[in-house]
Amino acid sequence: MSTLHAALAQVGSAFAENLRVRWGVWGILGIVAVHGLLVQFDRLKAVRDDHAVEAARLARAETLRGGEDWMQLLAAEREAGRALEGAFWQAETEGVAQAQLHSALTDIVDGLDLRRPNIHSGVSQEVPGVAGVWQVQTRLICYYRPGAELQMVYRLATYPKKLVVERLNIWRETSRMTLIVSAYFVGIEPAQDLQGQPASRDVWEPSEPAPGSSV
Repeated sequence: MSTLHAALAQVGSAFAENLRVRWGVWGILGIVAVHGLLVQFDRLKAVRDDHAVEAARLARAETLRGGEDWMQLLAAEREAGRALEGAFWQAETEGVAQAQLHSALTDIVDGLDLRRPNIHSGVSQEVPGVAGVWQVQTRLICYYRPGAELQMVYRLATYPKKLVVERLNIWRETSRMTLIVSAYFVGIEPAQDLQGQPASRDVWEPSEPAPGSSV
């Protein structure tokens, strides 16, 4: 203990008698004080930043709460989804979808000046990457009288439900026409085999007959 007292007495004496020692001590105390202020400033800045973030979140929440009701927004989204779904054809099975498209094409060509019209079902498959949407195709082969082909194109374009013309070939020298149309369906349940696996089915690949060949 006496050694500590002696050391403190020596430091006190040097502080009182030596100007450099006093300046050195005050300099060290000044550095410590400045460091403490900087640390406190950083803490206050972090608190202010956190407060600003929370205030912005609260403001956004107040804005949303003051806007449309969430249930109204959800109802609007559902209504938009139903409207979009209504733009697609509806069927429960592939067979029903093929029958609907066959009937639609039959209605389109009805009354037109066509000879030996022949309508065949074509591709029926799920659209890759679009869950629940099926592409169904039908093919028409016929002979026509001039003017009938234009009438048919008009009927296809103005049909109440959307039809996509995949291919339309016309040979004017023989008055022969080949048409492939697609419709896109929702609601189809994939067919399954006896083991509960998706049933395999033949996929029709359209090929172009030679001009002038018989139907």
